[in-house]
Parts: sequence; structure tokens; C-alpha cells
Amino acid sequence: MSIRLTVQLQIQPGKNAEFEAAAGAATARVKAEDPGCEMYDLFRSVEDETRYVMVESWDTQENLDAHGKSPAMAEMAKIGPFMAGAPVMHTYSD
Repeated sequence: MSIRLTVQLQIQPGKNAEFEAAAGAATARVKAEDPGCEMYDLFRSVEDETRYVMVESWDTQENLDAHGKSPAMAEMAKIGPFMAGAPVMHTYSD
């Protein structure tokens, strides 16, 4: 059973390039370093250029928990200055 998450991210207007650069580097690192990562992809809304969603899939809850404390995840903190609010997370399983 995989664990899946959506993380809705609202960024500040005009910060797309900086946000996407920081998020892209962090996303690549998570995919390369965090065990059990099946999917970790960022999408921008076609309706609102300040709205993004990260779609994640993990093979086990244990690997998802470890991801939250990983050095790769610490890289994701670099998106903080571009955020317009707190992320909204939803978790799913199959």
C-alpha cells in the first residue's frame, strides 16, 4: 500500500522563478536521496500562477516519516521566503 500526499502551496505574486528554482533543486534531491519515494512532482495551476501542488507517493509510512527528517527535505525549507501562506497537506492511501 502506497501513501500519497498532495501539498498545496500558495506563493507570493512575482516570485515564480525564484520559487521554482528552489523547489526544483529540492525536488531533485528528494527523488535522488530519499528511499521509498515513488513520486515527488511539482505542478503549477493553469488558473492561478501563484498556486502550486506537490504530489508525492511513498512506498511505506516509515519512509514518508524518514523523508520529513531527511537532509533532502531540509533543502525544501529554501522555498519559505516565497510562500504566501502555510502549505495545506492531504494524505491518501490505496
